[in-house]
Order: sequence, then structure tokens, then C-alpha cells
Amino acid sequence: MNFRNFVFWSKNVIFRKDAINQYKDSIENQYKTIKEIEEINWAKRKYMVKYAYENIPFYKKFYDDCGFSPESLKNEQDWENVPILKKEYVRKYNETLINKNLNRRFFTKSTTGGTTGMPLKIYYDNRFKYEILTWRALNWWHVSPADNVGILHRRVGISSIKTFKNRMLWWPTHRAYLNATSINDEEIEAFVKSIKAHKTVWLQGYVGALERVADYVINNNIVINSLKLVWSTSAPLYLNVRIKMEKAFNCKIMDQYGSNEILNIALQCPKSEHLHINYDYVHVETIDENNKIVREKEGNILVTNLTSFVFPLIRYELGDKGCILNEKCSCGVNLPLMKTVKGRISDSLYTPSGLYIDGNYLNSVFDLYYDYIDKFQIVQKKDYSIKVYVVKKNVSGVEDVLNKIKTRLISDVRNEVDVNIEVVDNIKDEKGKIRYIINELDLKK
Repeated sequence: MNFRNFVFWSKNVIFRKDAINQYKDSIENQYKTIKEIEEINWAKRKYMVKYAYENIPFYKKFYDDCGFSPESLKNEQDWENVPILKKEYVRKYNETLINKNLNRRFFTKSTTGGTTGMPLKIYYDNRFKYEILTWRALNWWHVSPADNVGILHRRVGISSIKTFKNRMLWWPTHRAYLNATSINDEEIEAFVKSIKAHKTVWLQGYVGALERVADYVINNNIVINSLKLVWSTSAPLYLNVRIKMEKAFNCKIMDQYGSNEILNIALQCPKSEHLHINYDYVHVETIDENNKIVREKEGNILVTNLTSFVFPLIRYELGDKGCILNEKCSCGVNLPLMKTVKGRISDSLYTPSGLYIDGNYLNSVFDLYYDYIDKFQIVQKKDYSIKVYVVKKNVSGVEDVLNKIKTRLISDVRNEVDVNIEVVDNIKDEKGKIRYIINELDLKK
């Protein structure tokens, strides 16, 4: 054990025994049999439903109004009868979802505008230490949370006092920060110099911010040899972006699926293109248009937080689409797998006749041409017309590729709406996050 690891784990053993104990449990859980993990998950789900009904005003009324009783949960088949929690319910009945029987010191508030721009306030139960899921995932990649790290996100302290406190807290680990909200070349240059100077081992950050740094590294012919892992968060990681990052950072990229409401839902290991669901701490399911649970087939994602008793989210509809798999990973971890989540339910295109073009399919169109296309964004305007913004690479044959993409999209929308491609110098991210498909239609009409 090196000095950084010794200090990191010693501090946690002395001052954060709860986190250490939870981490030990998580390591044991991942190697239990699939049946044992399913039993842990099911027991936690049943308890959470009963607990919420007895302690949370919203769930008492919601379940009674729907004619559902927690006592009716006898087996897995009964789970489909638990009412689905819509995002608008969380906004509208927010205060009645709070557990007023618990001390407020257990609450950590988080607010997000999400992709809709409408604020959503939720609370984490800080008795559960979410960082243990980070530690567990890093262990899959043979990386330590004590290793020097570069972090690219929006919550970056800039005051000298905050910087000093952070350095003291994490000493002797060096943590380089880059504010993903707005980045210029000077800041990227300083960040890259820092990760090279301190032989940074891993990076974690928003896809948009990571891609900006990757562009800078490639364009300036910079070589980085110390990185073992880049952890991509907050937006879909598409093939062209993954390839670019692997080239720039000279290491593998780990994808993650999570949300502001529930962190670290599923994470990628080195042995699979899919994601391991943290099934001992969160339940994930997918449903079809009839609200029937499906596997090995894409559906709308519902999540149940199995660790938060201050603000329970049970069968919560995130607004994303995904696919739960039956296959087992070769890495030895028995946590179930899901395919990478490519986009939200709203990230699709529509025509006036009601034709629907799936967002996952649209993104796959560009996967075929990553040698020609550096970045893209599809925007459907309020009049149904489609504008495709493209940052092209300086290689021959790009114009033919753009014509192929346009022809294919025109065919996909059956020539019902105008499709135009515009070559641009750059596509702006939104505070470090990238939206590949933006639909400006009023879908509620």
C-alpha cells in the first residue's frame, strides 16, 4: 500500500467508520450469487414501500387513491402493481414526499433544472455514503480513490479559502479541478499541465467538458501517459466521442448512468460494453407502453432508491429509455447488466402525421461516420423542420457522408418535413453537458 492509500483509508477508518462498513458490505454484495443479490434487492424494496406508506404523507394518499396496499406485495410478480411515481408528482407534491419524522441533519438538498429547465428539488439521505459506489467501481478498474484525480464539473470552488480547505481535506492526494460551466483554452491549458505534472491517474467529469479537453490535447499534440481511467458522466457517451477520448487520454473510458435524483445507478466495468446496475442499492426496471415490465427489450426506465428514507423515490419514472439484460458479465461481479442509456424519451423526432423516430436510432446514424464527423447536434424546430449541426473533420469524402446522412434522415421522416445540414465550427455544450438531440416541439399538445 502506497502512502496516499495509507493516509486515505486511515482517515476514513478513524473518522468515517460508517462509510468503511458500507463499502465492505458493497464489496461482499457484488460477489454474492445472482439469487442472493436479487433477494437483497427484493427485501429492501418491500421494506421501502411499507416504510414510505407508514411515514410519508404523499405515499399514504397516493397508494390509497390507487387502491394499492403494501401488504399485497407477496412476490416479484406483485411489484408491477406498485403505482408509478411521475416526475410531475415530485414537483407538485414535493413537501409531502419529505419524511418529517426524521431529523433534518440526515437531509442533503439538491436542486436541478434538468433538460426541461423546470426546477426539481429532492433530498438525499446522507446516512448512506454514495461515494462507496464510486470506490467500488474504481476497484473494478484497479484505480484507488486516493489516486491523483482531475475533476470537471459545475461545482468548483474558486475562493482561496475553499481551495486551501479542499487541499487539506484530500492531502496527500492531488485533485485538479476544471469548472465545466464555462471553459476557455487558458483554463484547459492549466488543467492539462496540472494533470501531467502530478501524474494524474484518473479523470471524472461531464462528457462535454471532457470532450473539450480531448480536443485541446489532440489539437496541440499533447501526450498524456499517466491516466488509467476516464469516467464520463451526465450525458450519453457516443462511439465517436469515446474514440476521440481514448486517443487523447491514452486510456479506457468508463461510462456511467445516473441522475440528480439517484446517483450512480449503473456503471461500466472493463470487461463489458454494458453497465452494472448497483442492484443492492437501487432497483431498475423497464416498462413498455402498457406499463408492463420488460427485459431484453427497450422500455421506459423506472428506478427505486433503496437507501433514502428521507425522500423515498419508488418506481420513479426518470424519463429515460433503457434495456435490462439477462446475460452475466465475465468480470466476476454478479450485479445485473443494462445497456448504456442513449437518451431521454423526449430525445426523439416526430412528424405532423405522428411518425416517431427513436433517438437511439438517430444517434447510431452518426456512429457509422466517426471518421468524418467530429460533433453533431440534431434540432427539431417548432414547425417540425429538422436542422442538423455538424462539426466535420478535415478529411476527404466528408461532403459525400453529409449527403448520405441527409438522404437517410429525409427517408426516415418520409419526406414529411424539411431536413437541412449546417456545418459549424463548434457545438456549444450546456454547462459542460451535451444534448445531441433537441426537440423544440410542444409535445403536450
